[in-house]
Amino acid sequence: MGNIKERLDAVLGRRREHLPVVDEQIDRWRRVRELVVELGDATAGARLADPRDPVHAVLDSLDTVAMERAAQDCLDVLATVRSRVSRSTVNIGVSGRARNGKSTLLQSLSGLDDRQIPSGRGQPVTAVRSRIYHSAIDRGARLTMHTETSFIRDVIAPYHAELELQPTPGNLPEFASYAYPRVADGASGPDQPRLAPILARVREAQEALGSYRRCLTGEVRTVDLSDIREWVAYPDSGPASVKRPYLAVRDAAITCPFPLEDVTALGLVDMPGLGELVPGAEAHHLDGLRNDVDFVIVVKRPTDTNSMWAEEDARALQLIGSVCTVADVRDFTLVLVNTGDCLPENIRALEGDLRERLNGPDAERGYWVILADGADRDTVRDHVLQPVLEHLATALPRMDDAVIEDAVGVCRDRRDHIEAQLSAWSAALRTVEVPTSTEQTIARAEELREEVAASVQAWVDTLRVRAEDDYEDTEFLERVAEVHQNVRAWVLSGFGEGPEEWQRRALNRFRVDRASLPFASAELNRVRVEMARRFSAVDDLLMRRRDEYWAGLVAALGPRLASVVADAAGPAALGRPQDVLSALAGALREAPDPCPVLSETLDFALDVRLDYRTRVLPRLRRALGVLLPEPDDPSRENGPTTLLAVPRTAEGAELLLERVTQLARQAAYDAQAVLAKEPETAALALFAYGEQFEDAFVRSKSSQAEFRRLVGGLQDRMWPGDDKGQQAATARVRRIRGTVAALSNLINDADPRRTAPERNGR
Repeated sequence: MGNIKERLDAVLGRRREHLPVVDEQIDRWRRVRELVVELGDATAGARLADPRDPVHAVLDSLDTVAMERAAQDCLDVLATVRSRVSRSTVNIGVSGRARNGKSTLLQSLSGLDDRQIPSGRGQPVTAVRSRIYHSAIDRGARLTMHTETSFIRDVIAPYHAELELQPTPGNLPEFASYAYPRVADGASGPDQPRLAPILARVREAQEALGSYRRCLTGEVRTVDLSDIREWVAYPDSGPASVKRPYLAVRDAAITCPFPLEDVTALGLVDMPGLGELVPGAEAHHLDGLRNDVDFVIVVKRPTDTNSMWAEEDARALQLIGSVCTVADVRDFTLVLVNTGDCLPENIRALEGDLRERLNGPDAERGYWVILADGADRDTVRDHVLQPVLEHLATALPRMDDAVIEDAVGVCRDRRDHIEAQLSAWSAALRTVEVPTSTEQTIARAEELREEVAASVQAWVDTLRVRAEDDYEDTEFLERVAEVHQNVRAWVLSGFGEGPEEWQRRALNRFRVDRASLPFASAELNRVRVEMARRFSAVDDLLMRRRDEYWAGLVAALGPRLASVVADAAGPAALGRPQDVLSALAGALREAPDPCPVLSETLDFALDVRLDYRTRVLPRLRRALGVLLPEPDDPSRENGPTTLLAVPRTAEGAELLLERVTQLARQAAYDAQAVLAKEPETAALALFAYGEQFEDAFVRSKSSQAEFRRLVGGLQDRMWPGDDKGQQAATARVRRIRGTVAALSNLINDADPRRTAPERNGR
């Protein structure tokens, strides 16, 4: 099988090349559907507006339902393509009516036995559709369990629909307590042969609920193959209350080494038999054929009562053909006549019936028929599987091409349909005459500009009052006095270590250095640095003044601009004032019609430098200059050097402490004087900042134009709830036109020919 394996592996490789393009198209059509829904919402909103709205004249011709259906058609067909090209295995489905040897054939193909793929006589055995994958190393089963919700929806609700039992249970407790009629009472009349077994099945599921209820978790659980039977098969005949854990299983994936040499990535799909009296079974079967398999083997076993091609068999092939409207159903279907334990005359009868009644005189165009004993693994391998794989190595590429080309055709057709609809919409919308919004935009812009100007001027006036000579910032002056007192207390306390300790440390250094100046110089440096640090305690008050400035500006800008911030910045709009201003600057910068000057003016307002290090420290350093051990230019300025030269004795250490303390007190006094002037300086700075902001924001060359841009692009945020009048009508038409334009652009990019990549070497 080496050559077949290589060819099939190449097919799988080529399939995966399509996946990125298919995903791109799926994303694009999802966006198309979203925009169509958005367009439908826009037109619905317009229909609910004032009937005199001029857009009503064209609304009746706009049909978004058909467009949404067209987009969904594309998504459906692309989903089918994606399911096909994303598979990493070649999947062969085994189908057929119950009791024809379907499970026996799967055993021969996979190497499993009755413990994993149950087979038997009498009643159907397979209860769960299983997928079996070849793996040289893995051996086990992964079961995806139902949740309680999916169990009620996918398993129980179909029984109620078929039996017309109302109400359908909404949850597991309701199902557990549901009063089902007796079989004889609940299925009488002409439908009794069909409905009685269905009613019996749902009653069995209810009676056995305790055996699988705890498994309805939605989890994926791993099960050893020796324990798999009860999870995928009906129980042997017995009391109705037997365990039925298979009812909790949504999907089963089995991995095991197949009894084949050099086999490709192969998967087998075990499907519940056709004709079973389980509601929705054939729909489930149909879904499996469409999305899970590349080829289907339909098993037919010619027994005494089953040796003719029956209506049920024909329905099975019709079911397969209904999911293969593109490729030739004969390309992916094989009728396997399971000859095991069958009489020759029955085999000949079925073979003749297939030849004469199913295929007719043109055998070349008929269904592929193979006769083999499904229980003979060698025969199945050599005369069933190998021919099928050889066929698929040739047929899969053309079937893939057919599926892809069909998807391309569907997408092209739906795209053309939507494009034509949008073209008609655009033409119709161009005929809608709505009052221009220019006048109202200009009026609103002037109104907003006047509101902001008045409010900002009032705020600047408060800054002006604080900058006047007779204004005292009592809080700041009290903080300065408090800081000065703390510094003075620190100085008088022997610079934080006590006079005695300071003098002792000084005398020790005198002796080490045989001089007083080194210690004195070092101490002055230490004291100067520490005093500068301690005076920085006024920084928090300076920052508070800056924050008050920002808070005042936010209030002055008014509620209209605040609504822009609240909509654009979310939680930031309720945070610090600087966050609000920053968010507003960003909103103006990123507005539909950007307002760069207004945005830059807000950025300027955020660049307020009022901190201690920027404003106070440079002047404070001059006040602390008396604590320099010697002047920067000794020839031109007298320094404290002579004061620092003291005897190297205890009396000298005491004298040095007195002199350093005197210099420190002088520096503290001078620093206090510097800080006492800071409120006036800061107030003047903030006043200047405010005046500059007012001028730039309200009176700059581009201010008027940018206020108009601002209102034109963001007035829905600043005047929310304005759903009446000319502006609202214009906004509704603009929204519809904008969505139509966006949808047209997206449709033009949705080129269905891009579903298939370039094919090299084909």
